Amino acid sequence: MSETKNFEWLGGLIQTTDTLFPSGGYAHSYGLEELVALGRVNSGMELEEFLMNEILPALENLELPYLRFCSEAVKNCEYEELINLNEMISSWKLTRETREAGKSQGTQMIRMIREVYNCPVSAEFNQMLQKTGSQCQQITATALLRNVQQVPLKSSLVAWIYQAISNFCSASVKLLRLGEVACQKIIHRCLEKEKIQKVISGSLEVKRESAGFFNPMLDVASARHELAFSRLFIS
Repeated sequence: MSETKNFEWLGGLIQTTDTLFPSGGYAHSYGLEELVALGRVNSGMELEEFLMNEILPALENLELPYLRFCSEAVKNCEYEELINLNEMISSWKLTRETREAGKSQGTQMIRMIREVYNCPVSAEFNQMLQKTGSQCQQITATALLRNVQQVPLKSSLVAWIYQAISNFCSASVKLLRLGEVACQKIIHRCLEKEKIQKVISGSLEVKRESAGFFNPMLDVASARHELAFSRLFIS
């Protein structure tokens, strides 16, 4: 049945993208705290430029393709491949903070999937991970979650973009003293139809061997944040 005619998955998608769902994202700034401390992002306008010019391209060329790869592996019951993808996701998170943040949120999410949805696929994959001594990355867990919810791929990608953008905006409330209306305006402009279509279309064309995005500024900010004298966020 086409996506436009079947919305049974929509309620679950809304529930698990809501801030009440315990994903742990509220505790992370994803490098923004250190970028603010370094003077790289000082205002709502600069935050919007940062999201448009650096975060959306990173999503298009790296995170969204890997979410698609993981989703395809789950759909095809290729769990060994999913473990390999999970390891690759950990490997391209170059700093300890980003790796640990992904693992922490992924572990929390896979636990919620097992408890809320009683998902045997997630339980089996979690057991396989434990045997390897690995932890589930957030992207991997999201693929498992969207599979049990039967969310169409493009809707899963839109939800990932929304969560990424909103997490930065949520952190900016404390870091930049932005108001709720200002944050919502930024989110709205980042999610405009033309931008979303471009990002998703581009991500769907990315092949496994060419998936990647390198922004040393984000990695340096993350590495510096780990050693900061004081901080509000875990990452």
